[in-house]
Amino acid sequence: MKDTHPTSFEGIIPTPTWAFNQYQRLRDQLPPAAPGTKEPRWLPSLEPLSGRFDAFVFDAFGVLNTGPSVVTGAVERLASLQASGKPVLVLSNAATASVQNLAAKYRHMGFDLTDHQIASSRWLLEDALARAPRQDDLWGVIAPPHSGSHSLPRINQQPVLSDITDQELDGFDGFIFMSSEDWNETRHAQLAASLERRNRPLKVANPDLVAPRGDCLTLEPGYFAHQLREATGVQPEFFGKPYSPAFAAALDRLGAIQPDRILMVGDTLHTDILGAQAAGLATLLVVNHGSLKGMDIDDCVRQSGITPDWIAPTI
Repeated sequence: MKDTHPTSFEGIIPTPTWAFNQYQRLRDQLPPAAPGTKEPRWLPSLEPLSGRFDAFVFDAFGVLNTGPSVVTGAVERLASLQASGKPVLVLSNAATASVQNLAAKYRHMGFDLTDHQIASSRWLLEDALARAPRQDDLWGVIAPPHSGSHSLPRINQQPVLSDITDQELDGFDGFIFMSSEDWNETRHAQLAASLERRNRPLKVANPDLVAPRGDCLTLEPGYFAHQLREATGVQPEFFGKPYSPAFAAALDRLGAIQPDRILMVGDTLHTDILGAQAAGLATLLVVNHGSLKGMDIDDCVRQSGITPDWIAPTI
């Protein structure tokens, strides 16, 4: 199936530098950075740290895979950690697939992962909906019809289709932004106009601004949610990294292991590393396959003030 996530919007074609600058522009919307006490140490891979920690949390895109392609050596790295008895968890901002389907996807790629080893932003959203259902409200779910995302638990929901009318859009009591597939300038302007007419809740199941997919970056729901916030004053509710509930869920999955005995491995300073540090986890930034690919990483660390404990090209 052809990937229809947007690779441009209003003349913008996202690049690693552009994405980094966007995250910097939005710093007041993100958790505060932990004060850096030392310069990060560069390593050839995760290998020197494999015996140092009791558990490992991995981001997915840019760390384990880029779109449908598996990062070279990633399957073997996770298998080695698991063979040594180390708990492994994937903490992903993936929003369209259920945890069961996401785990099946990674098993198909060669990773030996159970459903319980996947904590996704979709799962966080579903958990929040189950805890505080609003069954009298009608939610508009923004996701492609083929994704199966229009079956969220315990809510009254309908898909926000590409040919929806303004009157139908105005009839929703709130919106759940699951995926940016097929999102474009026309649909975005239509939603912004509806929110300007009546401010309503906006839940965002994927806070990422961009995602690495092969040789390009795609624009993700987080980017469009911030655009809507700035244009209409709506205050999005984000599920996923870098926000604290995502890391609280990861710590809960890993049981009694202390946060400083857990290593978060991610490709993004402003989501993986920032959120993990706020939760007390140690951090490894990998840079060869994700949103910082090709950038001056030491300069990015200095500019952002987000200092990972270690940096490596890949896991």
